[in-house]
Amino acid sequence: MTVELYLGDCVEIMPTLTYDSVDAVITDPPYGLNIEYGIYDDTQENLKELINNIMPLSLNIAKNVIISCGITNLWHYPPADWVLSWQYPGGNPRGFWGFRTWQPILVYGKDPKLANRLGCHPDSVTIPCFERSNGHPTNKPIRFMRWLIERCSIQGDTILDPFMGSGTTGVACVQTGRNFIGIEIEPKYYEIAEKRIKEAQLQIRMEI
Repeated sequence: MTVELYLGDCVEIMPTLTYDSVDAVITDPPYGLNIEYGIYDDTQENLKELINNIMPLSLNIAKNVIISCGITNLWHYPPADWVLSWQYPGGNPRGFWGFRTWQPILVYGKDPKLANRLGCHPDSVTIPCFERSNGHPTNKPIRFMRWLIERCSIQGDTILDPFMGSGTTGVACVQTGRNFIGIEIEPKYYEIAEKRIKEAQLQIRMEI
């Protein structure tokens, strides 16, 4: 399995990738919640501009695009082919209608399991949302990212995460036998991702 990591702006780097070099874009972009990310200013205005830039690039690069978008940002994105659901017990911070206990995952493209005659699989999962901090303010649980990658791709596929953050998608790709391409604009998060992915690769080699 191969890993390619890029430090830079995904809007500038993605046009250098060809369609047949990526099977799926699987990513967790900013949510426009004014979270401190370093270089990127996480405002709703910047998020809308980012979506307008990133969606055409993603759809031109990969046959499948999977976006963890957050409930409040659902309507900023183009209409999806389907919506997967990540449910977590115990709730999360309050939303407009009470405690949030789920997150939508927008999917564009065909179900890779059905397309490859691998059977019919559920479109939702229940996994606790708690994850110990790894230096990134919004890191997703590794169990969730493993499920999402295994649900939305097949072994041997190449996955692109243009918002790599602390590298959880990359770690999950290494653990599940996928190739990985990661892009991150913030140097401190890039360093965290690079270290975590190298550790995951080392662990896999030790287990062989």
